[in-house]
Order: sequence, then structure tokens, then C-alpha cells
Amino acid sequence: MRKFLTLISFVGILCSCVNEYKIPLEISNNYQEELVIEGRILSGEESVFYISRTLPLNSGLSVSYITDADVYIIGQNGYRSEKAINIEDGKYIIDTEELEKNTQYAVEISVRGEIYQSKFQPLLSTPDIYDVSYKEREDKSVSFHVTTYGNANDSRFYMWTYEEDWEFRASIDPFGAKMPGFLHFNDQFYGDAKDGKNPYYYCWMHNNSYTLNIYSAADLTENSVKGHELFRIGVEDIRISYIYSVLLKQWSLTEEAYEYFRLMKLYTEESDGLFTPMPTDVRGNVFCYSNPEKSVRGYVIASDVKTKRMFLYESDLVLNHSEYDNCHSTLPNTSNPNWGKEWLEKIKYNGALAVSPGENIDAESILYSKECIDCRKTQGATKKRPDFWPNNHE
Repeated sequence: MRKFLTLISFVGILCSCVNEYKIPLEISNNYQEELVIEGRILSGEESVFYISRTLPLNSGLSVSYITDADVYIIGQNGYRSEKAINIEDGKYIIDTEELEKNTQYAVEISVRGEIYQSKFQPLLSTPDIYDVSYKEREDKSVSFHVTTYGNANDSRFYMWTYEEDWEFRASIDPFGAKMPGFLHFNDQFYGDAKDGKNPYYYCWMHNNSYTLNIYSAADLTENSVKGHELFRIGVEDIRISYIYSVLLKQWSLTEEAYEYFRLMKLYTEESDGLFTPMPTDVRGNVFCYSNPEKSVRGYVIASDVKTKRMFLYESDLVLNHSEYDNCHSTLPNTSNPNWGKEWLEKIKYNGALAVSPGENIDAESILYSKECIDCRKTQGATKKRPDFWPNNHE
């Protein structure tokens, strides 16, 4: 037996993740270079598919993406979608905002002379999300929960992913806060803080979920999900330092799909994922159409999707929250005769800010780094406000 590494993970792919799980597999030489196909056929938004190959641990490569595949969604009624667009390494999307529900669908993939396909399956009906809520915890975290009610005869198996957006602020706003004293900023002198404006006080960031959230109501009297916890955020996290938004996406699973992802969750989360052998008999619902003897891994689901957005304001929280702070301030080093000149250069060329009790920089002045006043210095930050945002900050 040799250890192999599936570098596009089953969990990460289905959850549109930012971070990749790395799951090694104990497989024989017969399983080398297996294709891995993951994705979802969705009615109501774009369908997404990820295609890669398993790699040996000693290959020296971080991932083996497939970028030259031809990907289509096909229906038993003769439907054939437009060719998928490869938007980035191994990720393909197809516009499926509207798919008829009176047929069954599969994904068809052509890769280097071979044709692969998922099993045909109907689009499952997904109930509306009744509520997305939060709770403040004793461990100084905020947990997020989902509640939904399905019909008695519909699927009792659920999956969720989510998208996060948050607005945050620079550590200080010398203008809006009207800091006492005189400001030296951007090679300009401000006699009073109210005379200027900091254009980089508000920023936004975005993230996609990377955890696998599934739930079974099979053993319950009614087909419902009541307050199921999805994830937690610590109160010191920048995401909830001002305004936080989560867009939850929900779809239904077959019992077979639920069991597949339950095993993936077991082997990636409960066993920490890394260096945990995955059972070789967990194959999924994809196969090589042109060569049935060829091994393939992965799973493709088919469902419509329901979404619900929730906003959380830091001012709504009872728990004490410390502002996210990457600010650095400096006091004059009067033993250095050139400190004043160095400060002026930092103000002119590095975007620093000096606050002085008088019109001139002196021994009682304070120098703030650009990180203090420019929210863009936080990695991943942008000044582009989301279209759905509840305020009009610039």
C-alpha cells in the first residue's frame, strides 16, 4: 500500500471553501491518478463543479487541478446545458438559474479521451429557511443557528454553506472623532480635525464557509430543523467588530448523499483530516462512462437552493467586544536629533499621521502608523461596499 493525497477535498469543494482540507488515502497502485469529481447541480443559482486528481504524497505538488475538461449538465429529457466555464483552477460553473423539475440530471465530463458522469437524479425540493439566529455564549463566542420546516414526504436530510461579509473600521478616525490638537496627514496640515475627512475609515471583507454542515431529521417525528448550530465566532473577531452579514444557503440531500458526507465529515473533522486514511469503499456517485473499470471518486448532488440573509450589529451584543486593532503609535525619541525629519518623511511618503498639541510637531506629539487610519491595510479589505449593505458609508 502507498499513501496518496486527495488535494481537492470532498468537504472543501462542496462548501466553496477558502481553505483546503488535505486528505490522504491508503490505496494501492491500482488507484493512482484517480479523478476526483465534486459538485452540485442546483436550480436557483449557478451549478459548481471541481475536478482534480489524487496525487502521491511525495509528488512535490500542492494540487493537481484539471483545467482542460469539457463539462455539461445533461437531462434524461434530452436537456444539455451550455459548456461550463473554467473560472479558476479546477472550478467550473454553469448558469442553471432555471432547471425543469420533471426530469433527472447528471453532470458529463470529458477529460483527455475519457468520459465521466454522475448518476442521474431528480432535483430535490428544498424548504424555505425559516430563521437564521444567533446566541451569545459563556465562552465569549457568538453561535449562529438555522431553523427550517420541511414537508412530511420531502427529504429529511439537509446541507448548508454560507457567505460572510462584514464592515469594519480603522482603529482611529482623527477627523470624525475630532481628536484634540493639530493633525499632520498626507503632507498637509489641519488646524482642526473637523476640517478634514478620512476616506479610508470604513472597509468591507468577504469569505466563504469551509466547514461541512449537514443534518438528519430522519429519526424525528416531524421533518424540521430547530436551532441547529452552524458555526461560532469569537467576540474578539474582526468579523463582528461593527456590522456582520451571513448569507445562508440550504439544500436537500438524498439519504445516500447524506451518508457519504457524514463519512467525509467523520474522516476530516473528527479525525483532524490530515494523515487520516479514508476508507477505499467510499466511492460516491460518479463513474467513468467510457471505461467502467476506471476508478473515480467524488459526489454530485442535485437540488434547488434556498437562501436567507441575516445582519448582526456589534451594538446588539451584550458581550464586551474589543475593537480589532493593528494600530501602532510612536512617541518622539528626543535622543535622536533627526526624529522630526523622520516623522515628516513618514507622514509624506508612508501615510502616517501625527497629532500635536500645537501647530508644529514637538516632543508632545504622537505618530500613528498608516494601519491606524487606513482600513485597507488589513489583508483582504476592500473599499467596495456590497450592494445589499444596510448603510451608505463610503
